[in-house]
Amino acid sequence: DPAKRVMVNSLVCEGCGDCGQKSFCVAVLPKETEFGRKREIDQSNCNKDYSCVSGFCPSFVTVEGGGLRKKKAASAKDRLSDLPMPTLPALERPWNILITGVGGTGVVTIGALLGMAGHLEGKGASVLDQTGLAQKGGAVTTHIRIAPSPADIFAVRIAAGEADLVLGCDMVVVNDYWALSKIRG
Repeated sequence: DPAKRVMVNSLVCEGCGDCGQKSFCVAVLPKETEFGRKREIDQSNCNKDYSCVSGFCPSFVTVEGGGLRKKKAASAKDRLSDLPMPTLPALERPWNILITGVGGTGVVTIGALLGMAGHLEGKGASVLDQTGLAQKGGAVTTHIRIAPSPADIFAVRIAAGEADLVLGCDMVVVNDYWALSKIRG
């Protein structure tokens, strides 16, 4: 990890976006200020190839030898103390969840976590992942059914009008007619 960071001085930045166009870097983000839209560098996403400084922009500041300030760590008890306990759905029939997204948005991971949680609680759980062209930016869907017992699940795939919950991890995929047709009316 190089001891060198790049930052944008928002008082100098004109918001032209040349830094993002030259580097195609996902760490160059828009920043709304009282003087209009400027740019900033998301330090947690910065890969430190310094391609963003290849444009002609006087607003870049390079800091060598410095580190990021660490926030005071809050305990999990402090962060979660105000959250209400969730209300669980009644399982007189299988509860159906459809999760949609693109490759890399965590669709398969969420499905695996929910399926394992149902299994650990002694319920019936089925998980069906449809990954297709996920590595090429294609749609990914996961069908999850949770029931009181495994014998209560008769099909794995969620048909039209059967989803009790549609969770969208990508706006384009979840707004597709195919995904919206799954919502229970």
